[in-house]
Amino acid sequence: MIKAIIIDDEVNARNTLKVFLGATNKPIEIIGEADDISTGIKLIRNSEPDLIFLDIKLKSGTSFELLAQLPNISAEIIFVTAYDNYAIRAFQMAAFGYLLKPIQISELNQVLDRFEKAKTSMQLPQHTKILIENFDQHSVKKLVIQNVNGFKVVPLEDIFYLQGEVNYTRLFLQGGEKVMTSRTLKDYETFLVDFGFFRIHQSHLINLSHVKEYIKGDGGEIVMNNGQHLNLSRRRKQQFLSRFLGK
Repeated sequence: MIKAIIIDDEVNARNTLKVFLGATNKPIEIIGEADDISTGIKLIRNSEPDLIFLDIKLKSGTSFELLAQLPNISAEIIFVTAYDNYAIRAFQMAAFGYLLKPIQISELNQVLDRFEKAKTSMQLPQHTKILIENFDQHSVKKLVIQNVNGFKVVPLEDIFYLQGEVNYTRLFLQGGEKVMTSRTLKDYETFLVDFGFFRIHQSHLINLSHVKEYIKGDGGEIVMNNGQHLNLSRRRKQQFLSRFLGK
C-alpha cells in the first residue's frame, strides 16, 4: 500500500484529487491532508508518507518554503497546480511528477505507474535537494535523469548535446559519457530553450556554450567542443546564426 498525503489550500481541489485517486484503482491510502506550510510540515514529519501531492502556491507561502525545511524528506513529490509558466520548468527537471489542474485521470495514472516502478530505487533526499536548488536559483542548473537503477544528476554545463531516438533521448556529456533517458527530445527542448540550448535539427538539441565552429553549407555543420560534427537544418540556419552574429 502506498501511503499518500495531500497538501493544498483548496478544499475542493483536495476532494477532487481524492475522487480521482480512488478511480485509478491504485493501492493508495490517503493518510492525511494539510492546507498550509506549518500543518504540511507537521503532517509530513508525523506520518512519513511515501508520496506527497503538493500544490505550489499555498496560502502561507510556496511549497518550496515547505520543502526547504525538510531537507531529508523521504517521500516523492507530485506537484498538482494551476500554474503553467516559466517557474515550472525550473523544477520540473527534478520533480518526480507534475499534474496541471484541472487534472486528467490519464495523466494521473501515468505518473502513478512511474512511481510504482521507481519507488524501490529512487534516492529521494538528494532528488528533493536538487529540486529545491533549481527553484531557489530561478533557473535550471542541473537535470535529474531517471533510469532503471534510480537517477543521475547532470549539471547543464556538462552537456554537449542531446540526440533524440524515437521516444528516448541520449545525452552526450563531458568526458565522453552518454546517458539514455525515456523523455523525448521535444520534452527537453521545451525545458531547456530558455537556458542556452537550441534545436538545430529534428534529432539534435545542442548546448550553445559548447559550440566550437560553424561550417557553411546548405544548412551547414556545427562542430561541438567534443569534436562532434552535427548537421544544421536549413530552416533553422538563420535563427541559429542570429544567436551568434546578431543578424
